[in-house]
Amino acid sequence: MDRIEQSVRDLIEAIQNSDDYVRFCAARDKLREDPELRTQVNEFRVNVFEMQNSQEPLDPYTEQQRLCREAEEFRRNSLVDEFLHAELAVCRILQKMVADIVEAVDLDIDEIAERIDL
Repeated sequence: MDRIEQSVRDLIEAIQNSDDYVRFCAARDKLREDPELRTQVNEFRVNVFEMQNSQEPLDPYTEQQRLCREAEEFRRNSLVDEFLHAELAVCRILQKMVADIVEAVDLDIDEIAERIDL
């Protein structure tokens, strides 16, 4: 087996065995027991994603305030709060991992990035 493939498998196993991912899975599984609440959580997650990735000219401050008010009420449910905290922890692990790899691997694209405003 190729060394990179084995390293990827080892990394996946490390992530899956991490406290943050185990906590996420436990919260996710509890949330699945309440389909209505799970639907509400997923709708909230979609709204956050759309706000963060919208191409439309939205007032980000107004949108963020709206989502914060919605989240404040919503997160009073301990299961929702635990799930969203655990999800964020796993996402931060993945973001850091990708950022570290991208920083370490030089693809010689600085001139290209300048031309496309990255």
